[in-house]
Amino acid sequence: MRVFEIGDGLLAVSVGIIMVLLVEAVVAARSNTKKILSVYTTTNILYWPKVAIFYCLVSLRRWRASKNAATSGSGYGVKSRTTPEAMECPQTLSDHPKAIDAVYFCSGSPEGIYLVAATARRPKGVINGVLFIRIPGVGLLELPRMPDTILFGNDEEFSAEGLSLRCVKPMTEWQIKYTGPMKINGDPSTFHNVELDAVWTSRHRYFDFDVDMDVGALSRSMAREPWTSQYFKNLQEAHQTHYEQFGGIEGQVNIDGNTHKLTLDCMRDHSYGYKREWKLMHRYGLHMFTTEDGLQVNVGIVCQPATCSKLELGYVCKNGEVIPVSHVNLELWQHGEGGIPPSDYAFSFVAGGQEYFVEVSVLESPEFHIGWEWETRVLERMASFRLNGQRGWGIAEWEYRYHGGRPQTYIENDPAWTRDLIKD
Repeated sequence: MRVFEIGDGLLAVSVGIIMVLLVEAVVAARSNTKKILSVYTTTNILYWPKVAIFYCLVSLRRWRASKNAATSGSGYGVKSRTTPEAMECPQTLSDHPKAIDAVYFCSGSPEGIYLVAATARRPKGVINGVLFIRIPGVGLLELPRMPDTILFGNDEEFSAEGLSLRCVKPMTEWQIKYTGPMKINGDPSTFHNVELDAVWTSRHRYFDFDVDMDVGALSRSMAREPWTSQYFKNLQEAHQTHYEQFGGIEGQVNIDGNTHKLTLDCMRDHSYGYKREWKLMHRYGLHMFTTEDGLQVNVGIVCQPATCSKLELGYVCKNGEVIPVSHVNLELWQHGEGGIPPSDYAFSFVAGGQEYFVEVSVLESPEFHIGWEWETRVLERMASFRLNGQRGWGIAEWEYRYHGGRPQTYIENDPAWTRDLIKD
């Protein structure tokens, strides 16, 4: 299966020969490929040649795309859509039972107010919905069904059961609304009447992971893994377009008649693709935060063994620029591999040739599950940060593959029609 199409002539022939020779070498070297904890692939003698080859492939795809040349598929240097309007609208879902079109907002303030809202559109009007609101003196509020996130809406909008996320102007303004009950995290017997009305706005450039990732970091990630036809098929099937953008939230939340003003720094994202299979994801740790001197950062590590057991990713928004992260010094297997991530830790990363040191201190750690089988467990950790000594605030989201299943008490309350729904 051809995942990358780089053109005709001598260049394509040369790369094809290199790939064939590489596959032959991989067969001989595969016995030397070792994995830490049977998950995290280590490098072998073929690592740097594979880095060079993948670097060339992605660079060529970017070059061809810049010349408006025909290029197969999106990702790895090629955009999925040509205009912001086409990217921001609700996408047409594929025919796969796990088709995905998801939006997410995470925000915080120096005063310790946090807001996280997300809706993931799935087939048949199913929505994976999340809402957390933390107000000092009130507590941490969450949707009534949480930690379950299966809600029911319609096929056309990012909304369900009182929660609505709506694009007003592409890459510039989104509306965030909720009306309904919410409970205190950890106390399912305590409910509050909540009305949230907020607007996210931005003047920043968005970061498109299809085309803006550091090529070196991406190449190192792919070069770690054994290259087979199945591996490249996995890359193609698992790919999702994903882009992010920092901005701010202004609005208010009314809780039992008491109004609280919201002025928050916020990162939001949008993902869509053929499918999202949480069973492929082993775990990840992502850090999305703002500092007192105006830097805005997303940085982390993703471990999805079918495609990459160590993907270093992220970017820094600085002085109007969006700079990709090239290195992340954070080994997941050394931090909470058993399911309990650290609440006080530090790591470093490099962006634009500058090294940054991050300190993280977790304030709250609510969690939720996604999927008909609760395939994944996500800890939405509201945290304070220090970046090279500068104070910061935001979210440290850590995820784990979950095998405990969705409790019967939730399944029994699903609509009757879901029992016959193809879910996998």
